[in-house]
Amino acid sequence: MAVLQHMKLAIILLACIVVGGIFGYMALEDLSIYDAIYLVVTTISTVGYGDITPKTKAGRCFTVFLIIFGVGILFYTWTLAVSLIVEGRMKDIFGRREMKKRIGKLSQHVIICGAGKVGSNAILRLQQENEKFVVIDNNTEICERLEQEKVPVIQGDATMDEVLLEAGLLQAKGVIAALSGDANNVYITLTARNIRPDIFIVARADRPEAEAKMRRAGATSVVSPAVMGGRHMVNALTRPLIMDLLENVFYNQEIHLDMAQITIHNGSSLVGRDLTNSGIKTVYGAIVIAIQRGTEMVVTPNAEEKIRCDDILILLGEREALNKLNQLAGNKS
Repeated sequence: MAVLQHMKLAIILLACIVVGGIFGYMALEDLSIYDAIYLVVTTISTVGYGDITPKTKAGRCFTVFLIIFGVGILFYTWTLAVSLIVEGRMKDIFGRREMKKRIGKLSQHVIICGAGKVGSNAILRLQQENEKFVVIDNNTEICERLEQEKVPVIQGDATMDEVLLEAGLLQAKGVIAALSGDANNVYITLTARNIRPDIFIVARADRPEAEAKMRRAGATSVVSPAVMGGRHMVNALTRPLIMDLLENVFYNQEIHLDMAQITIHNGSSLVGRDLTNSGIKTVYGAIVIAIQRGTEMVVTPNAEEKIRCDDILILLGEREALNKLNQLAGNKS
């Protein structure tokens, strides 16, 4: 982008030289505007003179200055233009504009703040889930790599209001604050919560004591990679079969088994039916593990449990069946 700014400045200076040269020759040499344009072009292009040449001493002195500055600026502009074309900068510029248009059209997407180790894994998981998302990172190399991978990315400071708004915060469904540094993630949480009081925010906490601060700042959920990693390692040792099952369900894309949380909307044919007659098990082969009903969590509900509007079902089943159940519940996607 710096080259583009230099290119704009060079074009402005070149235009000033050309316009100044035209009016200079018209005043000093008493030329018509057409002859003045011709003389300026032949001067700064270094192609030489034809039938029109400076006659007066003032005109010749003016020509010397025009050659020095005009040829230099023309050469500088030409060099920048070649640089833009040869290095593929034009493609990058138009690619970024196209990416901004894509980001501007997104809705119900996830904003990932930070594409380090934690953020990169979040990106990979969202790609596997076919979720829409935008990445914000301040590192030029990371942004260029993501651009090459066709990942929607904005280079900037995720703690700034304007950067979050550019990423579509007003239309997003969630924010992942995954920067390395609790203070940065607290700031992102505060900013996002102030702009969108209803948005879901997941914040990374490097230190256990930072969790309370994250929640006070407005984080909906707080994840500590160190704590989660330690728990995962212990469970892998003490409950290896359970951990293998969970790994396969959540992360192994070759196995079609998955877990989902599905909100039951008004008008769904599932409303008012008990689990036995709902067809969730018999037709779709899915298992209802729990039902979130307001602030109450009904774990391992019995077969006579009736499904109500606004219930959130937590199910285990094949992905295709879960997608069909999601549509049956009245969800668009």
